[in-house]
Amino acid sequence: MSDRPIYLLLVDQDPIFRLGLATILSNYAQWEITSQTDNLTDAITQLSNNTVDLIILEPNLTDKGLTVETFYQQIKEIQPQTKVCLLSYDLSWERQQELQKIGIEGYCNKGELIEVLLEKWQKIIQGELIWPITVSSQLSQSHRTIAKRNWLSKVRKSGIEQIDSNLQLINQNLNNHLISIWDKIFWQGRKRELLTARWIVEQLLPVDVIIVPSQRTNSQIIRTEKLISKGTLVATGEWLEIFEKTNDKLQNDLKNLTNFLLEIDILKFEKKQEILELVLRQFERIISDFKFIETKSMQLSRNRLSILERLWRESALIFLSKYCLNEQQVSLEDMEILVEENEELVSNEILKKIPCFPELFDYIILDTESELPSINQSNPSEKKTDNQETILHNVVIQVANGIVALILNYFSDNEKVKTNLYNIDMASSREIARFRNRLAWEYRKQEYWQEPKNIFESQYQLFFFTEKGIDCTVIYSPRQQELEALRGLRWTVTILLEIRDAIAPLLRSLVGTVGKTLVYILTQVIGRGIGLVGKGIVQGIGNSLSERDYPNKPTRHNSKS
Repeated sequence: MSDRPIYLLLVDQDPIFRLGLATILSNYAQWEITSQTDNLTDAITQLSNNTVDLIILEPNLTDKGLTVETFYQQIKEIQPQTKVCLLSYDLSWERQQELQKIGIEGYCNKGELIEVLLEKWQKIIQGELIWPITVSSQLSQSHRTIAKRNWLSKVRKSGIEQIDSNLQLINQNLNNHLISIWDKIFWQGRKRELLTARWIVEQLLPVDVIIVPSQRTNSQIIRTEKLISKGTLVATGEWLEIFEKTNDKLQNDLKNLTNFLLEIDILKFEKKQEILELVLRQFERIISDFKFIETKSMQLSRNRLSILERLWRESALIFLSKYCLNEQQVSLEDMEILVEENEELVSNEILKKIPCFPELFDYIILDTESELPSINQSNPSEKKTDNQETILHNVVIQVANGIVALILNYFSDNEKVKTNLYNIDMASSREIARFRNRLAWEYRKQEYWQEPKNIFESQYQLFFFTEKGIDCTVIYSPRQQELEALRGLRWTVTILLEIRDAIAPLLRSLVGTVGKTLVYILTQVIGRGIGLVGKGIVQGIGNSLSERDYPNKPTRHNSKS
């Protein structure tokens, strides 16, 4: 095949997966995604305006009654030469057979390596058909022998059938346009859990089958232990251990041990624990989405803030919908609008200021541990936490702070929220107002003093979990550009700090000299003078006592007789 560009149309409902795939393909000059969408109707519109070589399609998509079958027929009418490759990790063998019969050219698993996917896509564009066909029913029709399954294989088959049945029901619910946003979020979360469980079952429980190649190819019959291609659905490894360790520490005391006021300090212990676990769990799911595609060349620096915003947005919507939703006054749609309207504010005030998130993200996705900065624990008595784990702790705490800040701004006077979320000693209107005023002062102090000080000292503050509660440490990081960008009062703070550093040695020397002089005057001059005066007083008192105890004898006078 020539080296001319290969144009792709990507159709998938998962924006994170589309983002990851587009980012990876940007490293391959020959492959170019001309357009992407999350629905079939828009895909037909884009296909009418662009010429593409291959359509990458998620087969579980449905859009306003437009099925994959009808979509394929319409695109063949628009561009007959365009090929279609299905890309999914949840497609049963029966469904594969149905879609293969209508003429779709291929199917690939989402868990496959990018190099393998590109090789298969190129073969499909050249006219080959790529379809993995592997089930026992076809083996019997082809008069193939199949090994006897043990009881674990039967358990595996039964479990996968139940999971597939539930997934089919969930897909039906998700395709129902009448369900609410909250129901859609719930079913999407349920689908992720089932897909994770399905992958674990397929990885851990054995299956012994013979793979029969497609009738359109001349490949030899091979024996394997897995039905699907090897890939990573939910990644495991060291990064997952970090999440597990963090989750374990959330079971400890979460008292604020620092001198800084945190938004989550107003919450009850169990609610504070719940919101932190929610943020941690959502972050793990987002990371799992990126782990669908394995590559060492992924560069996502410009999109890291959007990842944090997505983490805050999803976590906030779930938490607020659970505790702040009032169907009579605040509907779920209003809640979603509220979150969207405040996303930019929270992003500017909190999310953009979270340090070391790019390094943490690269460490998890790309295993670039060498780029992680060095952290110095402020409390040597506490057990030292790994760098990446401490950074993760700070991310979770700050995102949770952003969610509570939204609650304090809009639901501080809601009695239901007070009862369910706030500490009993902070539930009164006066205490809430006092807490908000203290937070406002903390924001000003951070903005005009602590942050310029940290920039001048080339460091960041990180909050992390310990066995006793939430503590604070500092991390070194060059911040020269931020220092040069300081203006106004924040710049003045750095000048005052520099002046203090300049005159401090002189003042310490001067104060030391003056102190020594005062000590000499007080001890050698004034002290000795006071001693002499005291000594004189004592001597005078002694003479007075002597004269009283021994009075003078009377003088004798001689008389003449």
